[in-house]
This record gives sequence, C-alpha cells and structure tokens, in this order.
Amino acid sequence: MEKEKYAKLFKAIVGRELTAQEFLQAKSNDFDPKQIKKIAGLTVGLNSDEQAVDDHGNVEATVAGTTQTEVKAAQKIAMNSVGETLKPTTKKKVPTKLIIAIVAVLIIGAGIFGFVKSRPVDVTKDINVTFTGYDGYGTANYNSEKIHQVITEKLALKAGFSKAESHKLISLDSLSDYLTNSKYRAKASKLMKWISDLEITFDADSNLKNGDNVTFKIKPEKGTPLKAVDKTYQVKGLKKTKKVSASELSKDEITFSGYDGYGLVDYDDSKLELISSDESGTLSNGDMLKFEFTSDYLDTLLTEGKAVTDKTFKVKVSDLKDINKISKLDTLYSKIPDLVKEEFKDKPAGEYGSYDLTYKVEPQKSFIQFFDDEYYDEAYLSLVITYKITRTQTWVKDDTLDNKKKGDVETKEVYTYLGYQNVEVYKDAVVLSDLSETPKL
Repeated sequence: MEKEKYAKLFKAIVGRELTAQEFLQAKSNDFDPKQIKKIAGLTVGLNSDEQAVDDHGNVEATVAGTTQTEVKAAQKIAMNSVGETLKPTTKKKVPTKLIIAIVAVLIIGAGIFGFVKSRPVDVTKDINVTFTGYDGYGTANYNSEKIHQVITEKLALKAGFSKAESHKLISLDSLSDYLTNSKYRAKASKLMKWISDLEITFDADSNLKNGDNVTFKIKPEKGTPLKAVDKTYQVKGLKKTKKVSASELSKDEITFSGYDGYGLVDYDDSKLELISSDESGTLSNGDMLKFEFTSDYLDTLLTEGKAVTDKTFKVKVSDLKDINKISKLDTLYSKIPDLVKEEFKDKPAGEYGSYDLTYKVEPQKSFIQFFDDEYYDEAYLSLVITYKITRTQTWVKDDTLDNKKKGDVETKEVYTYLGYQNVEVYKDAVVLSDLSETPKL
C-alpha cells in the first residue's frame, strides 16, 4: 500500500498520526495494513473467525469497543482523504480535442508549405495589356519588361537560387557568369532552358479596331514550373482617324531644281513613287508629274491616325531656271569639237603603212544634264555632243596580210559622244578654270 494511503488509514483506525518509530516499522512491513493495530500497540484481538483489515485496507471485523458501522465510517473518511491527497498537482492534463487540433494544424501547414513550394509560378496578376493607336490600325502591347523580370526572378527561385541571387539575376543580360561557375552551373542551365523555351505572344497585335478580341498567351515548355496564360482582352480606347489630302501630305515633299528643259525632281522615295513617264533631268516648266504614296508610308500614316483621301496625285513642274542665263556655257560647248579633232585625227600610211586612214566627223545632238550636291550645296553639269564618225581606209599598196590590193577602200560608220562631265556651276556661271582635270566622256 502507498505510504500516504497507509498513514490516512492508520489515523482513521487508531485515531492519531503515525509516530516516526511506527512509520519505520510500517515501512519495514511494506506498509501492510494488516499490521496497523499491531504497530499501534492495540492488544485487543479479533474473534478467531474475524479479520481486522483485508489486503486492500478494508476493515471487515470489529475492534474491541468499536462497532463495524463505526469502523466503515472511519474507513470512508480515510479513503476520501487519501483520494484528495493523491490527486496529481504538478501538471494539468491537455484535453484530447486540443491535441488533435494542434496535430491537424501541423499536418495541414506542412501540406500547404509543400503545395506552395511545388505550385508553378503564376504571373497572371502582373500582366498589363494596353492598346494604342487609332481605330482600325491599333496595336496591342504588354508590360514586357515587368513580366520578364517577374518570371526570371520567380523561376530562379524554382531553379534553386536564393532570394537575393534571384533578385540580382533580373538585372543581368546573360547567365554566362553563372554557367561557368560550378556552384551555380546546374541551376543556371535549368533557368536558361526554362526562359529560352518560353513563348509570349498575342494572336493579333496590329491593325486592331475597337471591339476586337485579342488573346495574350504565355506558353512554357513542358517541365517548366510556370503556369501557362491564355487570356482574352477586348480592344478599346483607340482614337478615331482623320482624313488628310494628298496636297497636304505632299507639300514641301517635292522640289524641282536645274534649268528649263533639263530640270530635276527631288522627293523622298520611301514616301513617294514617280509613276509618270517623265524622267528627272529632262523636265520643263509646266510638265505634269504623277505620284503615288508608297504602301509603307500609307501604313505609317494610318498608325498616326491619318487616312489619305487620294493615293495618287499630280504635281506641276515649276521654278526651273532659263538655261540661257548660264554664262560661259557656250564657251564650254565650243571646246568639245576640239576634243573630237584630237580623238579622230587623219593618219596617212607613211613609209611602213599599207593604207591611209581618214575620218569624217558630223555632230548630231547635244545633251546637258544638271545635278545638285545637297551635302555640299553645289551644282554641277555634264555637257556632251553626239557625233557620227565615218572611218575610211584606203590601201596605198598591196597588203598580203590583210589580203588587200592597192586602191582598195573600206568605210565604216560609228556613233559616239564626247564632252565634259561634273563641271561646276557657281552662281549661274560655268567654272572653266579646272577643265583640264574634268573627266572627258
């Protein structure tokens, strides 16, 4: 029996507390309740057929002078007292429901952590699609720099980079430094593959009109921990186009220079195309030139909100100078025959030749061409005269090599031109000082 219970039972039966000696004696008997009366010195025994206390400390017989009812009452008091004494006082028992709830929270928390860690990156909330331009010619755009930064940083975390390393990666143009570092090579290779295999597209991103639907897609390759995006947006907010005339657009875009009959036209061929038969360099005041806008320029105008009313238009040639006002032009002209005489001189047979060679020179038409050097703000001209040349060979003796006899004649006609090119014109006057250095045609 436990010592506390024994002490209470002893007091209930004997009517007093255990003495130190009695405690030691009881301890030597393993606190046997049958020995209580003996240890207490109660000499009155029980009837032969009665037992004082059973093995569990229950009093079953009467003690001398004490009724059985009184003994049971004392036993009850002792047991209640022992029960109060034996109640645990060190810790309170945690309710079972609370323990189950805590375990459940821990399990759910671990599951959520695992789910979050394995969940693919989702950038849907970061996407900002906008539409700009004009109705019918609008364009779709998205915040590409932001999206690429978010994707790079979050995929870097998935690849195994730390948060600080992942944030640093978004400012790099290349992963080469990480690919050559054995510590990061595997992570960097994985990240580079994920990013390089990524497709971000619109199904239509130009020539849009209000009310159109466009789909924005982010398509990662299989195995990339990035959530695919397939979201449709309705086009809105595009401005209305305005009509513009050809005359408005062509103003100051076409200019004429040079001299009447030899005029030049200048225009931006990325915007305009000359479709009339008139050629630059032969223009006269009053000529009509037909132009059309290039398709690329029309498209550009439409993106600016300008719709052209006329795709083709005509322009009248004007502002060409009178060629007769160019001084010293006649002097330049008169020098060309000298070039011809030098080029086609008669050649007698002489002592060793077998034939005489003569030329007949007949001038045909003259041509003059002007051009401007806009970079240097200078003007130049080229002047040539075409000639018919009749070449005559007359054999003055037999020529066995050519199988010719004395008196045989051969005639051949050719056409050629001679003159000067790139002659500077300064203040409507031909500069003749450097003709010797001017190429001859």
